[in-house]
Amino acid sequence: MNSRLALRRQLAKFQGQTPTGFVHDGWATSRLPFNVRNKWAFAIKATLFLAIGFWAPFIVVEYQLRKANQ
Repeated sequence: MNSRLALRRQLAKFQGQTPTGFVHDGWATSRLPFNVRNKWAFAIKATLFLAIGFWAPFIVVEYQLRKANQ
């Protein structure tokens, strides 16, 4: 019985891990880990990053298949 009471008290004290506040300077990009002030440079970098991530498995498979056929 005491363990149930202790558990209930513990649950009543529990507060989630929701942040109570954060620094926000009003800009939409203020919390991003990269700079997007130059939209063309960002577009090129993002496109290259996504293209490399997409095509890398296909390139690796092609390389392995060519290596196996030699």
